[in-house]
Amino acid sequence: MNRLPVNPLIMRGLRIAEEELGRERLATRLGVTAGAIDDWRMGLAAMPQDKFLQLVDVLASIDPSWKRTDPGAPPAADAKRILVVDDNADAAVTLAHLLELLGHHATAVVDSRRALEMAKELQPQIAILDINMPHVNGLELARLFRADEQLKHCCLVALTAMDGLDYREMIRQAGFDAHIRKPADAPLLRAIIAQFEDR
Repeated sequence: MNRLPVNPLIMRGLRIAEEELGRERLATRLGVTAGAIDDWRMGLAAMPQDKFLQLVDVLASIDPSWKRTDPGAPPAADAKRILVVDDNADAAVTLAHLLELLGHHATAVVDSRRALEMAKELQPQIAILDINMPHVNGLELARLFRADEQLKHCCLVALTAMDGLDYREMIRQAGFDAHIRKPADAPLLRAIIAQFEDR
């Protein structure tokens, strides 16, 4: 049986919604079986984008900080260009999609070797970098951003499952401005991005 990489953002969203509504009621709100929720949670199936949108709306009914912007509205003056780099394609795309639902312009990159090239093209104000990636890890990538004349002022956010004082110090020394533990949900993303409003 092939399993997909587990998407921590979807896992967190499902957990919050299930704690508030219960499994059966959540399944009804999403228009799926409880078994489909189990499959998403265990990595047996990917959550379709339309179901992710429904999940975000369910979460917004529980916690208003999950509320997404009106897709027909013009971009807010404080909308940021954000680059998401994560080798877990599902996690990268889902996080970028959530950032767009929050009113930002987000691009996902799953091959860290292409991240610098994409950053130079897009000129993001914020880059959210997974730390544990093959080829070029997030710490190395942060150092490359800081050494590049075009990118050195980009706000860097470390995205990782790891924590601890030594780990945070390593992240700080690599040049990151902030550190968030996976999964990065809407309230946490809003708080982190708010730190960089003047940039």
